[in-house]
Amino acid sequence: MTELAEYLGQQRAQLTAAVAQIAAARYRDSPGAERWSVVQVLEHVAIVETRIGQSLAGWITEAKAAGLGKETDTSPILPTINIDRFVDRSRPIKTSAAGEPTGTLSADGALHALSDARSRLVEVMADGSGYALKEVVRPHPGLGPMHLYEWIAFVGGHMCRHAMQIREIGVALSASGSR
Repeated sequence: MTELAEYLGQQRAQLTAAVAQIAAARYRDSPGAERWSVVQVLEHVAIVETRIGQSLAGWITEAKAAGLGKETDTSPILPTINIDRFVDRSRPIKTSAAGEPTGTLSADGALHALSDARSRLVEVMADGSGYALKEVVRPHPGLGPMHLYEWIAFVGGHMCRHAMQIREIGVALSASGSR
């Protein structure tokens, strides 16, 4: 879990750095038709992290109740996970209706929602720490079956993917000037 927590922290730092490259006055500006603003991206990331945290909490509780054993493998987990498939922006992924941003949050509200989601995920990770989470597999609607370590890594990969999107938004907004 320490390894995954560090990875999540690194990806959060990348997301924060991407946002910092854009003038706050432009956070609500869309770079084009059918494209999200920075605030909408942040809200989406918070929604997804919240939903995954809730799912992980339930899956871990169920697995522990069913007798999930303790983790015995102490080797690094990240090298065994294909994170590129989470991050690859060459393949568009349409979010579910539940993951769509409402567009009603302020930048501060979206960042607060993201912080709340992270706090809850950290609690869930602590609850699952020490258990063989590789033994618990649940389907992802677009990526197929993933064990719970992969689900946690997905949160970081998802954040990385959207940090790249925010950088793309910044480039598009810069090209559009003061509009």
